[in-house]
Amino acid sequence: MGDESTFLEQNCLPSTCYLRMNRYPPCPKYSHVFGLMPHTDSDFLTILFQDQVGGLQLVKDGKWISVKPNPEALIVNIGDLFQAWSNGMYKSVEHRVVTNQKMERFSTAYFLCPSYDAVIQSYKERPLYRKFSFREYRQQVQDDVKDFGHKIGLPRFLIRS
Repeated sequence: MGDESTFLEQNCLPSTCYLRMNRYPPCPKYSHVFGLMPHTDSDFLTILFQDQVGGLQLVKDGKWISVKPNPEALIVNIGDLFQAWSNGMYKSVEHRVVTNQKMERFSTAYFLCPSYDAVIQSYKERPLYRKFSFREYRQQVQDDVKDFGHKIGLPRFLIRS
């Protein structure tokens, strides 16, 4: 991005980031059940290790595509905060997990998150998104899920022209 900021080093500390281990049991109705519903991650980056069963899918050119497991690679997803911080230069990736009919699936995800008080703002002079704290963003996501049954995310923080 051409930005030599130390924002991530200063705000995404070991105490603000977290690791999650996921287990998706086999599911006989696998074509109708999601391990995780379609969503974008609310953090800066998610680093994911998936087992060889597979099941991760992402949207590319408006279509769901499967991410083929590679035991020698990690998957890095851009999150909503990175999209806002980069002023839309990098997009938060919509993804989901589909279940497998016969095999359980495991994955491990590391979420690069700032402190709740960290203020997210674009480095550009004409930002697409207004300034907001991570606390405010997380609260808005939680309120939207409670009120509407799904995350609305960054469109709530767009600057209207």
